[in-house]
Amino acid sequence: MMFRPLQNQEEWNWVRTRAHCIFCEDSQGIIAYDERGIQAVAVFDSFTVDACNVHFAIDSPFVIRSGFLNEIARHLFVECGRKRIFGLVPSTNEKALKLDKHIGMKEVAVVPDALAEGVDYIVLCMKKSECKWLPAELRQEAA
Repeated sequence: MMFRPLQNQEEWNWVRTRAHCIFCEDSQGIIAYDERGIQAVAVFDSFTVDACNVHFAIDSPFVIRSGFLNEIARHLFVECGRKRIFGLVPSTNEKALKLDKHIGMKEVAVVPDALAEGVDYIVLCMKKSECKWLPAELRQEAA
């Protein structure tokens, strides 16, 4: 598995069909691919002073065991200097909620009817100090 920055329109189209994120002025991302092609993408946007939003599109769960989340954590928490990352997940997307919680994101709020009547947005957060995808010494720097 190889990782590199998300760069071209074909890659953006791939993630757009899966994560339904909107390209923003500050959007950036990391793509995971192997000999078969794109296996996963993480898009980051809406950067604030010390946080940002993250969107995942993962076709192959093998990318997690291959270091994809470590690469994302290093990029956002170390290179970009963020202290927290956020995700918005529709309450009807049980698969995404399960994955996000499994990787260490915690529910911090619910926005009722945010996507449609009866479909809430679940707001999830991961703090640098609690990120199991970073080496302990980097997590301790944030504490």
